[in-house]
Order: sequence, then C-alpha cells, then structure tokens
Amino acid sequence: MEHSKIGIDWNGRTHSYRPKADWRDRIDKRLRLHTGAADDLDPVTFEVLRQKLWTINIAHGDTITRISGSPLLASLDFNMSILTEDAEVVLNAPYVQFLNAGAPLGIRYIMETYSGGPGIDEGDIYVCNDPWIGACHQMDVLFAAPIFVDGQLFGWVANAGHQYDLGGVVPGGWPQNAEDVYYDPIVLPPFKMVEKGELRRDLEALYLRQSRMPDLVALDLRAQIAGVTFARDQIIALTRRYGMDTVKAAMRRMLDQAQESFRQKLAKLPDGTWSEVRYLDEALPGDRTTQRTQLNVTKRGDRITVDNIGTDAQTPGTNGIPFTSWSGSITGIISISMLYQQLFAYGGSERQIDYQPTPGLLTCVDHPTAVSGGIMQVIPMMNVIQAVLSRMMACDPELRADLLAPCSDYMLPVLIGYDDRGNYFGQAILDAFGGGSGARSFGDGIDSSGPSYSPLSMILNVELIEQWYPLLFLYRKEDADSGGAGQWRGGGGVRSAITPYRAQSMTVVTNTSGQCVSAQNSPGLFGGLPSPAGHYLVRYGTDLPAWMRDGRVPAGIEDLAAERTEPLRAKSNGAPLGNGDVMEIRVGGGGGYGDPLDREPARVARDVALGYATRQAASSVYGVALTAAGQPDVAQTAALRETLRNARAAWRPTGIPDDSAPVAATGAPPRLVHATIASVDRDGERILACDRCGHRYCGHGGNYKAAALMEESPVTAIPSAADPAFYVDEKLVLRQFCCPGCHVQVCTEVAKADEPVEAEMRLS
Repeated sequence: MEHSKIGIDWNGRTHSYRPKADWRDRIDKRLRLHTGAADDLDPVTFEVLRQKLWTINIAHGDTITRISGSPLLASLDFNMSILTEDAEVVLNAPYVQFLNAGAPLGIRYIMETYSGGPGIDEGDIYVCNDPWIGACHQMDVLFAAPIFVDGQLFGWVANAGHQYDLGGVVPGGWPQNAEDVYYDPIVLPPFKMVEKGELRRDLEALYLRQSRMPDLVALDLRAQIAGVTFARDQIIALTRRYGMDTVKAAMRRMLDQAQESFRQKLAKLPDGTWSEVRYLDEALPGDRTTQRTQLNVTKRGDRITVDNIGTDAQTPGTNGIPFTSWSGSITGIISISMLYQQLFAYGGSERQIDYQPTPGLLTCVDHPTAVSGGIMQVIPMMNVIQAVLSRMMACDPELRADLLAPCSDYMLPVLIGYDDRGNYFGQAILDAFGGGSGARSFGDGIDSSGPSYSPLSMILNVELIEQWYPLLFLYRKEDADSGGAGQWRGGGGVRSAITPYRAQSMTVVTNTSGQCVSAQNSPGLFGGLPSPAGHYLVRYGTDLPAWMRDGRVPAGIEDLAAERTEPLRAKSNGAPLGNGDVMEIRVGGGGGYGDPLDREPARVARDVALGYATRQAASSVYGVALTAAGQPDVAQTAALRETLRNARAAWRPTGIPDDSAPVAATGAPPRLVHATIASVDRDGERILACDRCGHRYCGHGGNYKAAALMEESPVTAIPSAADPAFYVDEKLVLRQFCCPGCHVQVCTEVAKADEPVEAEMRLS
C-alpha cells in the first residue's frame, strides 16, 4: 500500500492519501502499539482463532443490519474488516468488496496525522467520508475504532456503509450534473464521532444537518457505531481468553498465509503484461462522447505492478474515481478469484502488489473532481481486473479452473418524491444485485446471481420495497439473451417494471456504470461474446389503470398501450413518473467464455426451452438448428456451424505487423496461455500458436490479435443489444477475432471504430 512513484505528494489534499514508507515515524510516541506475537502458536489454536475472528467479523455485519433501518444496508451495501495495530487488513468480509478498501488508508492517515492531537484513545470511533483519504465516495462512510488492550493499541475494526443522503445538490447524493466536488455531499476528513465512549452530540448534529433524511441517517449512524463497538469488544474478550500475543500471532499468520498463497500463484504464471480497455459514457448528463480507461498489470516473478497508463485525464463530470476505489477494485477481485480459500483475509496479498497510478487520470482523480455520482465507475474497473486476472490465470492448468468472466455492470435508478401523506422518500432500486455472473472455464455463469464481487449482497423482496415506498412492481423476471454467448454462456440478468402507487410525486435519477445502457455490460473471454446493454425504458400514459381495474397484470411492458416510449440515458437528474407511467429496468448478464460455436447443441436447446436464449440467437450465434419440438437437428446444426465457421475465412487481416522480438526455443513443453493459444517451441523459436490447428500467430512476446483475422460488426450483432448511436456519437463496433487456420473465435471486444487494435497480453 505504500507508494513507489517519486515526486508525487500523496497527502490527501490534492492527490489521494498514500502513506510514505516512513509514515510510522510520524506516529506520536505516546501511542503504544502492540507488536508482540507468540512464537509457538499451534495449528489447532490457530484454526480456532481464525474461525473466531471470522465469526466476529460476520457478526459485526449482522449487528449493522439488525439496527439499521435503511434498505441500502438491508441489501448488504457495506463491508467491514479487522486490522492490525498498523492497519493491515487481517479480515475483510463477503459483501461489496471494494467498499471498505479505504480502511487501511484512513486509519494510517489518522495515526500519522492525529495521534498527537486530538489523539487516539480507548473508546474512540473515528468517522471519515473523504474520498481522498479513506472513502470510496462520500456516501460510503468509514467508521474506525481502535482496539486497546492493557493500554496498548492492539488493532482496529472498521466498516464502511452506504448512508442514504448526506446532502449535495441532488437527493440521495448521486448528482449526475456535478462538475466538481462542491456539487457533491459534504466531504469530511476523519474526526471523532465517539470520544472515549461518548457520542459527540455536537458533531452528530452537524453531521445530520446535512441530510434530507436525518432520522434514517441517525439510525444508520448508530448501526455502524454499534458494529465497530461489538467487534472491538469481542476481540478484546478474545485477547483476555487466549492472550494478546497468541491472538496477534494468529492475525500475523493469516496475513502471511494470504501473502504466500498469492505469491505462489503468481510464481506459476509466465511473466508479461496484460491490459484491458473500457469506455465510460457521459461525463455529464447529455454528453454524447465516451471516455477511455485502461488497466495494465505487469507480472515479474512473484510480484505484480498495476498502473492506469492509457486512461483519459479527469474532466468535469462524474466518471472519476479516487485511488481508494481503484486500488480497492484490484484487491477486491484478487480476494474472490485468487484467495477465496483465505476467508477474505486478503491483506497479506498487498505485500506482493506495487500500485503505480498516475494521478489526475479518471481512475485516480485529484481534488476537487466530483466523485460521489461517479462511484458506479468502480464496477467496470472491477470487471476490468476480473478479465485481466482471468486471462493471467488461464496460463496455469490449476488456476484455470478458478477463472471467471466479468459479471454485469451496475445500473442504479434512484426514485425520489413524496408519498400520499406528504412524506419525503428516496430509494435506490437495487435490482442490479440480480445481474448475472460471468461464465467459467468449465460451466455457465449463474443466472440472476448477483455480482461476483459481492458474494452475499442480495436483491430485496419486492414486497419490502413496496412497503417502504409508494410504488408497485408489475414483474421481476429472468431475461432472455442477456448473458454473453459462448462455449459457456454468461448468467442471465433480470427485467423489472415499476409504477407509482399512492405517490404525490416521483422522479427517477439514473446513475449507471461503464456503457451498460449503450454498448455492453460484461466483456467475454477467449472468444465469448459480451453481454448486451441494459436499459431504463419509460412508457408514459399507459393503459395500466384499465388492466388493474380488470384484475390483470402485464407480463411485459410491451403488452401495454402507451402515449409514448422513451429510453432514459445513462445519467439523468430527474425524469418524472406519474400515475399510469411504467419504467422497465433491464439489468445485464455476465460475459461468455469461448467460441459460441463450441457450445453443446443440447445446452442451447435447453436454454431456449427455459427462456434464457431465443431461437434467433440459437441459430445466428450458436449455429444450432432446432426442430419444431425444440430439439437440436444434428445434420442441420453441423451444416449451419460449418457455414458460420467458413464465413470467418472472409474476415480481414488486422494489418498490424508482428513487432515481437525473436525468442529462442526454451526447451520447455507447450503451455496454454489462452483457452486455445499455446506458447510452444518451433523451428528453434518460442512462438504463440493455435492449440487446435498449430497455426503460428506471432513470436512469444507478440500481440496475437495482430495476426488473427478480424470482423468489425455493429454492436447490435450481440443478441438483444440496442444501437449505441442513440446514446453516443462516436462509432462503436463489435470486433471479433479468429484463428486464420481453423477459424476458432479467440477474442471479442467492443471498441471505438477509430482506435487501433490493442494487445491484451504480451508475454516477456
């Protein structure tokens, strides 16, 4: 976590806070840190303590949900952690992975800056929502409590949870028209909300005064305070039973195990650099241009370096995220994909990571860029690192079984207004927690499973939402053709439709990540297709009242007659919904894995029968001909697939030269570095070649995409995708790449038509 770029003052004012290597030297000497650890921790005691710490951390989260009255926290839109005395993360939790990533940063800032005054004392609880110090955005508020045992600072507990409204120009705190941070909710550097066990009433009043919903925020405030108080007291009790040094030894071993597990997995992979480009729509509502982000992961030996070179510079608007969110997206995906055996004890893995972001770019913005409304852009960044890590993991036969295509991006409509009694309401519809997961190397993604980066977060029951807010759900159903096609398809998403019910007024604010309403949700892997974009679709002046009077409910929004139909843009600050108006929210699915023409025809037939795929997609994408009874026609399927494969022979060469330097044959056996591409020795040279037909792509360190055949199609070639031209003026295309020899599809991407083909992998 300590920074390595020279000449950048990561002080938390303009640039994000990142502790220097000597940050501990600035801790006040009167603060006694517990650094001891037992040398003789036996395996049984270690496992007992490991499980006990896990239980305390999970119970910390249960405490928050039992006390909170917020539907946001009820859906587990928070996370919590246990940390050492110097703020290494011993345990995270299986909720939104990036959300508490600021805990070690915020705590180290507190120790470095405030240990001398106002001090860090027993019973204190610090609060912070400053995105340049320890929060992902202002609404994800960090609560951090020191754990003192016998006068020594033994460790810390922390949580970060989404509090509904802390001010700003738009109710809910997601101002899509924010040109800078001063449109956002108030920014609060760390301060003591609880001092020596006593809630500071003056600071609580100041805090609540910012909110349009102070009663709800006051309850959530107490829920988060109760969470860290519970966890702190439980850990103190654990040290009383087993001894401080014994518990600390268990914590240190958990860190060491995570580091060693990650180190060993990295050591199995070839050295090289993997990159991924994603675009973001609409810096401000109505913008018809996109912005570019790029993530690069360079692996050498048992370490990785991560940078954001290739990302566009920050601009006015809501597409930027701070360092906290960027680094948290990386560790969060590492936790679920490469360290899942460690019970979310990922902290030690950061010892093997060198973060080298360039500040002032969209993925490491400087103050005073707006960040609250841009928080959703963390999701495409997590999907980017998911894709990059999965491509890396494909290079090892054991790790290949754990790789996962990215899940859907996140769509967040926020409803605000007044109910029939004149009470103000505001609620984010969190149906994106029902998006599909990405495909795996051995099976399909899970339908409407929720995001892989938040294993326990849930989609709320419609009855609960209807109880809280003046609306009705007409339906919530799984969605056809919403997962990316592939040998293994992505999990499908959901469609939901809502209408106002007993509301004096209702307005919807749309807040969306990536390009998930214009071009795509999730990229595919190794020839799998991306999942299509979702939508916010409003039908105004429908005949729904007549349906309801007749005791009928439409199965789809298309069944209703309407005066007009309007898609809402990715970002908007208020579209009114009146009686009889209906909004449909289409949430995307996960990315596909492998060539769709390799999918077993029986699986395609089953998907069509169950409504996960249409007959049109079965024929045009999977090359499967179905009988009238819905069974695969073997002969017609074989002929159709041969026709589709042969058509790929007409795809054009990219025209990019092989710029790889010759690498002498190594004598090593062939090694898959992709689902269908291997690193092999041939004619005295190490090259990349098709694992199926042997076709030579390029030298070992080259860009295999440059040597593939490529087809550029409209994005509407993705099943059920809409035309992005409605949202953006730049021409976006679906690029598909295949082997020139056997025509197996090896890669797909959504890109700007005028941008060159970028290498996704370059081996050293």
